[in-house]
Amino acid sequence: MEALTMTTMIVERNPTQQALNTMHFNTIEKVKATHKTAYAILALAAIVLLSACSETTAAPDEDVRPQHRVLVTEVQAQTLELERSFAARTEGNMVAEVRARVGGVLESRDFDEGQFVEAGTIMFSIEKAPYEVDLQKAQAELTSAEAVFNEARRDWARVENLFVDGAISARERDQTQSRLEAAEADVQSAQASYEDVKLRYDYTEIVAPIDGVASRESVSVGNLISENDTLATIVSLDPIYVHFNVNESDIAAGYLLRNTDISGENEKGSGPAARLRFSDGREHPETGYIDYVSRVVDRERGTIEARAVIPNPNMDLLPGQFVRVQLPQIEMPYAITVPQRAIIQSGRQAVVYIVDNQDIVQVREVTLGVRVGNEQLIEQGLASGDRVIIEGLSMLQPGTQVNVEIAE
Repeated sequence: MEALTMTTMIVERNPTQQALNTMHFNTIEKVKATHKTAYAILALAAIVLLSACSETTAAPDEDVRPQHRVLVTEVQAQTLELERSFAARTEGNMVAEVRARVGGVLESRDFDEGQFVEAGTIMFSIEKAPYEVDLQKAQAELTSAEAVFNEARRDWARVENLFVDGAISARERDQTQSRLEAAEADVQSAQASYEDVKLRYDYTEIVAPIDGVASRESVSVGNLISENDTLATIVSLDPIYVHFNVNESDIAAGYLLRNTDISGENEKGSGPAARLRFSDGREHPETGYIDYVSRVVDRERGTIEARAVIPNPNMDLLPGQFVRVQLPQIEMPYAITVPQRAIIQSGRQAVVYIVDNQDIVQVREVTLGVRVGNEQLIEQGLASGDRVIIEGLSMLQPGTQVNVEIAE
């Protein structure tokens, strides 16, 4: 009976537990459904986001993408008249050092320092007394030698006649002839010694070797000087020389080489004209000419040396001045120039960017000439009709298609 009762109780409790289990199961199922819905929403959002990112990073339409804008100029060959000038330094056409040719005490200075002197003008005098003594001694030795020679000559005249008459032997005749010849040689030696002493005596007066302006004295009067000491310097100033260097690749180098003669047949002054300009802008009134152009290129600097001869009658041009040599206008046909800003240089290499017929950027290596104002002469690398980029070079890459605007 008790067992039946327990079974009945258990059976009675089972409906309640079953209801609870059912409710718990339904709740779990609802939560799972809710999670599935959330996951579906998140997945959908991710798909939409990825789609949006994909669309954003996809390649844009070429027609919509903005192109790089560049400003170009179309180059044309033309005839140019180029003015070329070069830094230069003046120099006297002759520079002579006044040197002592004998030693002694300097007795006098016979010129005004810094003044013009003519060739042959006495500039210094050296004490003459020692040289006068030597000169007198040499004169006496010469006179003695001449006396001996005259005696030997008279003896020879007598002996020669006696030998013809058979009065003396051939031996005696030969001895007399030998004495005559020795006496003649002694005279010549004494004469040479006298001339040497006389020359040294004359050197006690030191004269100007050339026409020109004298410097200040290097040694004062009263000093004992030695042979070959420098006493002063003379510079010839009219005309004056002007030395300058031209780069071997400069158009002026070819012009000078073509127009200066090396045969020696042309007249003096027939070279290209040359004018001088001072640092303050003034021009020297006299026109000179180019008389020398080196045919050897300096290996270190890549230049050739040239020289202009400039008249200087007023001697207002002085040696050592810095000036500029102005050459005549040089005509250059079929010349191409581009603005300076179009050129990109790296070391010795220079390039420009051009745009072809399809508006594609290309690079051209060019050979630079001289500057012409704000333009640069291009010797090689460009032809008439090339479109050269002058603006918009920043971040520009070869092969890029660009939006071209022609410079006016």
